[in-house]
Amino acid sequence: MTWLALAVLMCAPAGESMTATLVEGPVIVAGAPIVIGAVLQPGDTVATQAGGRAEIALPGGSLLRIGENTRLTLSPIPARSEFSARLFFGNLWARVHKLASGETFRVETENGVAGVRGTEFRVEAGQEQPDLVRVYEGTVQVAARDGRWSHALEAGTGLRFRREAEGPHIFDGEGGHPFMEWVRSRKTADGVEPGRIRRAETRNPEQEHRTRERVRRRDR
Repeated sequence: MTWLALAVLMCAPAGESMTATLVEGPVIVAGAPIVIGAVLQPGDTVATQAGGRAEIALPGGSLLRIGENTRLTLSPIPARSEFSARLFFGNLWARVHKLASGETFRVETENGVAGVRGTEFRVEAGQEQPDLVRVYEGTVQVAARDGRWSHALEAGTGLRFRREAEGPHIFDGEGGHPFMEWVRSRKTADGVEPGRIRRAETRNPEQEHRTRERVRRRDR
């Protein structure tokens, strides 16, 4: 990429492009290091080396954070309504804003596809171990690439899989995981702490009834 081309790309309208909002250490795109503010193009491959990490802001407000020793190809479709990423190896954390009807957001590995609506999750892929999906908020639908199985993961659950998957498992935390410690050490722009399990509140009709009765008696 030439200096002229880089200057033109970095002038793209804010909020309508994929932009590097945080870069630490060696992060390579199209064979050259990137810096904060660089605009990434559909189909770009992001590669981090040891000590390299990055955050990428997507159109619509969603965020990706990429760990060290990671290789990821961004969506080849230059459309806000459809986003996909292919994780070859390494770690990817994503916070996806609530999607409108018809919008899609997917992360693929060699062994499966994770599709979301509006959620926070992590995907890990490696050659020597099963792939991993963990959900911190919302719901993620994980399916085998060949369609043989599919699981819906709620907040606080995870799934390890190669070609097969035994089913979701519960996890309480990830103490000591270097990538998630890095993710949690940097709050998002809205000030929300990333990587904390936020389960959906479940309704308790009986408790709601008792509360209404107390309010009714008090107002008499």
